[in-house]
Amino acid sequence: MSKKVQTVKGMRDLLPDDLAKMEHIEALFLKTASQYGFVRVQTPTLELAEIYQSTSEFPQEKCYSLVDGKGRNLVLRSDPDAPLARLVANHYRYDPKPIKLAFCGSIFRSWNTRRREFRMFSINTFGVDEPMADAEILRVVADVVEEVGFPGYRIEFNNLQLFRSIIAAAGSKSESSDRVNDILYAIRFAPDQESVISLLDSHNLPRNIIDAVLSLLECSDESSAYDILAGLGQKFPSLIPELEKTMVLREAFQSHGLKHSHLNVTNLHGTGFYSGFTYRLFPKDNPKEIGDGGRYDHMMQQMQSESIPATGIGLGIERFIELMAASHCLMALPTQPRRIIVAYDETTLAAACRPILRQLRSSGLVVEEDLAIRGFNKTVRYAKSKKYNRVVMIKSELNEQLRLKILNLDDDHAESLIVHNQEELLGILLKC
Repeated sequence: MSKKVQTVKGMRDLLPDDLAKMEHIEALFLKTASQYGFVRVQTPTLELAEIYQSTSEFPQEKCYSLVDGKGRNLVLRSDPDAPLARLVANHYRYDPKPIKLAFCGSIFRSWNTRRREFRMFSINTFGVDEPMADAEILRVVADVVEEVGFPGYRIEFNNLQLFRSIIAAAGSKSESSDRVNDILYAIRFAPDQESVISLLDSHNLPRNIIDAVLSLLECSDESSAYDILAGLGQKFPSLIPELEKTMVLREAFQSHGLKHSHLNVTNLHGTGFYSGFTYRLFPKDNPKEIGDGGRYDHMMQQMQSESIPATGIGLGIERFIELMAASHCLMALPTQPRRIIVAYDETTLAAACRPILRQLRSSGLVVEEDLAIRGFNKTVRYAKSKKYNRVVMIKSELNEQLRLKILNLDDDHAESLIVHNQEELLGILLKC
């Protein structure tokens, strides 16, 4: 026997039950976002590779890429933020701000061994540099987290500019922002303190800066982080404005009722992408994050636009559903319309009955014709496999009458009826 053809690693087929759950959660996020004034947009699945070249988080060699017939490098969408920034530059550049956008679509990441294609929800605010914009997008996600029944959540936030202001204080005017970002990005992936020290030494940073960075990386809780930052502010005056911004962000979280949020300066996620604030949202007592986001205030300039501040948060729909299950949240899917399957004992009946079936569908019912003439029992087995509510077998009788055999699959109740005309047939089937 030949080997069964499999899906590509990291990609999977989505069956009806999977889609029902995903579409329900996506609709819930989009509805909640719309209540805060976010409008849905959609970007192309393929983008020019150049829009991703400004970030080390999603380098082209890690994306699904191809060259088109004109020799242009294209990539499958690996993140929504860069395409949304391009969209704003193309369509909303001169519109009044803020621009508040919601996105839901497929993401492709070749380096993700488990899911190389997945659905992502993202909301983004362009044109507001105040922390209230960051707090609002987290509030949208928190509303959904609460609605689906998570027992609680926590938010970790950071300000990458705290580290950047310290490293940039090395004093050299040639200390470019790109070099500072490269250093911070490398710190994120350093396995231990010795590696961090070696890294900072390799960039010829003074000992006082190395000690300051290490003191932050060793912070165990929010209280000690604020104490250390306050002390470092005496040595590095450029740190003080960023510390004040961080305090304002915390106040914004509190004003939006995001009580379970705390500063975690050791969290350096997004160092190759975000420009300042970053945040991650977790279920209570679970280390697997629901979603993450942050500010990318410089991206609009990379899209040949004037500087427009931007912030966003994204989350994987499949992961969200898994975390719901781990937290014993109930998936309250919308009530489905009644589902009826109609079978005939002879094909000649179909043409006369189809106008009635179209009227039933117009009323909101799901009505399938059994395309196989196979007998009542086989139709019942098929209907059960498709989770139908009713089976209706139509047979012809004398004087153009019809005999209906109706089986209620919800309680196995069966009945047999004679109908005399199409109006009577419609009335009976509407009550099925």
